[in-house]
Amino acid sequence: MKRGDPVNPKPFWIRALYAARDLRSRALFRALERHGRGAVLDVGGWDFFLTAAERGLAGDSWTTLEPDAGRSLEVADPRFRLVHGDGCAMAFADASFDTVLCIQVLEHVPEPLTMVRELARVLRPGGRAILLVPQTSTTHFAPHYYGNFSRHWIRYALDRAGLVTEEHEPLGGVWSTAASHHFFFFLQALRFESMSEPDVRRGPLFFVLFPLMAVWAALSIPICLLFSLGDLQEEPNNHLVVARKP
Repeated sequence: MKRGDPVNPKPFWIRALYAARDLRSRALFRALERHGRGAVLDVGGWDFFLTAAERGLAGDSWTTLEPDAGRSLEVADPRFRLVHGDGCAMAFADASFDTVLCIQVLEHVPEPLTMVRELARVLRPGGRAILLVPQTSTTHFAPHYYGNFSRHWIRYALDRAGLVTEEHEPLGGVWSTAASHHFFFFLQALRFESMSEPDVRRGPLFFVLFPLMAVWAALSIPICLLFSLGDLQEEPNNHLVVARKP
């Protein structure tokens, strides 16, 4: 496959976070290998097609729906097209796609139930929706971050949309969540772009205690990752869900 370069490339640290996500969410690619087929719609995935194509998981055609009209992507692969639009009010006809992806997008949507209904609407009968839904993520891509979701919400949303859950796999747990939060502490404390906001204030004790906080967080990350080998799944980082449209 010949690949063009993104017109709006991600900063290095954002690319590193996505690479870490892909490594920790290997089950996502296994699900895509099992269920991804035909015409694929990726809602909010921007350049995820490049990763899927490298792994031979891009289906017969791939449409990426991107909400940011200023963001584009140059890809030479004829299977790919980029469409700008709203995932809660898609311009696609009913039953247009065999596979619909929604990978860590719902937390950035003010009306996630509406988006889930739209995913179901554009999915063909017998098609699959593959969702990666966070439960314990920290603030990121602010101000477009609205919250996390429990397994109970996911069941409710899929039922309301008329989708039947075929697979539901918690990814990570209490200890991997703790490791993630300690890592994001540094990004937020140092005010990396989109990880914090100017109106979020620091109290005097933050600056006094920051050296101790930083040492604690740095030492805790490898320990938490070790404990995550036998993790509890009550607080997973993400839920990987495969749902079928009857």
